[in-house]
Amino acid sequence: MRRFVRIVLLVSPLLITGFGIANEARATANSAAGVTPVPARAQNWPAGLDDIQTTSGDIYLGNLDARIDALAAANRRNARADLQVSQAGALYHRYRIRGKLADAEHALGLLDAALAQSPRNAEALALRATVLAGFHRFTAAAADLDAVASANPAKAGALAEARREISLATGRYDLLREDFSRSTDPQGGFYEIAFRGNLLLQKGDLAGASAQFRRAQALFTDSSPMPLAWLHVQQGIALLRHGRHADAALFFKAAHDRLPGFTLATEHLAETQTQLRSFAVARELYARVIADTGSPEFIGALAGLERDAGNASLAARLDARASEGWSRLVAKYPAAFAQHAIGFYLDRGEPARALALAQQNSKLRQDVGSYILLALAAEAAGSRAEACAARQLAMGSGLQPPEMEDLASLATSCPAVFASRLPEPLQH
Repeated sequence: MRRFVRIVLLVSPLLITGFGIANEARATANSAAGVTPVPARAQNWPAGLDDIQTTSGDIYLGNLDARIDALAAANRRNARADLQVSQAGALYHRYRIRGKLADAEHALGLLDAALAQSPRNAEALALRATVLAGFHRFTAAAADLDAVASANPAKAGALAEARREISLATGRYDLLREDFSRSTDPQGGFYEIAFRGNLLLQKGDLAGASAQFRRAQALFTDSSPMPLAWLHVQQGIALLRHGRHADAALFFKAAHDRLPGFTLATEHLAETQTQLRSFAVARELYARVIADTGSPEFIGALAGLERDAGNASLAARLDARASEGWSRLVAKYPAAFAQHAIGFYLDRGEPARALALAQQNSKLRQDVGSYILLALAAEAAGSRAEACAARQLAMGSGLQPPEMEDLASLATSCPAVFASRLPEPLQH
């Protein structure tokens, strides 16, 4: 089974205001006014540091750290709602870059405190919706978006991006028909074009997705390194999901070079280097992200590297450490981390545990990826009827992500209809 790969969508500048992510707001305004953004100078794909110049990644993160420290000090002196929202926004932005869960937890606590002071604060509600969605608490996130629209009807249109990201994550493809129908449209702003690229990838169109990602790079005009690094990670993930490890590595390296502290770029670069048998390089990269985050996902990936490199004893110790970490995370945040733990337990020969998590996850999210994981876990656990039912639902989505190939072994052994064997879904 290929590793489950996350599709990470960049938070809207509506939610991270005033810190280096204003490009989408400008692109949206330009699109509405019929203005075509000036393309970047880059000819290379991915653009290197000399092709498109942005703020140094180290300086950018240093400035972000300083802003967080200054806002924390201001909040200690006077915990006003506006300061709490600003600090939460900066913390969550750093979480999306560095991957430190404590930043996301702290951001959520600050937003809860801000809304206790100012229950109709639209900025606090919108940002909390994004953070809640990041923890896969989709019902609560949608409720906050509804509250924003109620408190400030003028913002209702600006919330469409957040709503469609929730729809995509939860498998509400019926709400995304227009987006899918326009997925090849070359007109739009940086983030809109990139979003269409990810939709095309879900449809199985790697060439179309790559074309959209490249168009997005040509529209990039910001000085922040984060959006461009994020875009290159999206292209790298698209290639990685199709097994093109060497090509993917070029994009992950471009993102890592532009923003060395971007954990998603670093760990995916380590993953591709492992596949390319560059164990020493991958080992160093994994050590860096593990030191930053302590994530069991990366510890487990390092265990796989050491196993491939012939270090069975070290791999076993790392596996035990990863398993302990997954147990803690899934117990604390089952909605957020169950999906990511499934592959670990399948790879480690614990199909019953993987199946329990896949069943739990599929009640929360009825998206094609969750059904594919459920089918794989059920097949590994010997539950053929459930595996066939999940495969049927994955196929019924009408989408063709590359992971559908992992269900090939079920193609000849599954009857046509098994959907009634699945448990009833929970609310999103």
